[in-house]
Amino acid sequence: MGQFLSLNSVKEMIQYDDTEEDVLSDEEIEAILLMHNVRKVQQDKNLSDEALSKELGINNRVLINLENGEKHPTTELTVLRSFTNAP
Repeated sequence: MGQFLSLNSVKEMIQYDDTEEDVLSDEEIEAILLMHNVRKVQQDKNLSDEALSKELGINNRVLINLENGEKHPTTELTVLRSFTNAP
C-alpha cells in the first residue's frame, strides 16, 4: 500500500486532524511507509531477516523496533532510503 500512496494520501486515509491527541507526525508516517518499503524490497530480494540486517548494517532488533514504531529512524534513514531505491 505504502508504495503507491503519498504522505498526504496516508494522512487522508487515517483522517489526520491536527486537533486530535496522539496523532502521528509526518516523520512517523514517513517512517511507517519507509519500513513498509524496506520489507517489500526484502521480500522481492528473498532476504531473511538476518540477511537484511547484514546487508543494511543495522541490528535486527533495531529493525524490529523501527517497524513496530518503537524507534524512529535517525542515523538509519540514509541506509534505509538507499536500500529501497536501489535497483
